[in-house]
Amino acid sequence: MKKQNTSTLGEAISLWAESLKLTQQINEKRLIASWGTVVGDYMASKTRDIYIKNHILFVFVDSSIVRNELMLAKQMLISRLNNGNNIIDDIIFR
Repeated sequence: MKKQNTSTLGEAISLWAESLKLTQQINEKRLIASWGTVVGDYMASKTRDIYIKNHILFVFVDSSIVRNELMLAKQMLISRLNNGNNIIDDIIFR
């Protein structure tokens, strides 16, 4: 006898996260975790205190030179970090 109401563990976790409205928070944590991969090790080592508030990614940068380089690549970074989702709309470098 086959059960009619079955799903994979991944589907069940996704449904659970959606029911608790955790999907956005999970996506934000994934985006922040991918910062080093997207910008590279050197740029990641020059940044700190990365957080998201109201769909804006805030990044504190230790070097004005690195800040300028990141600002030039802002639109590309938003696209790569979002990875097809609409998690952030802007990045502010401080």
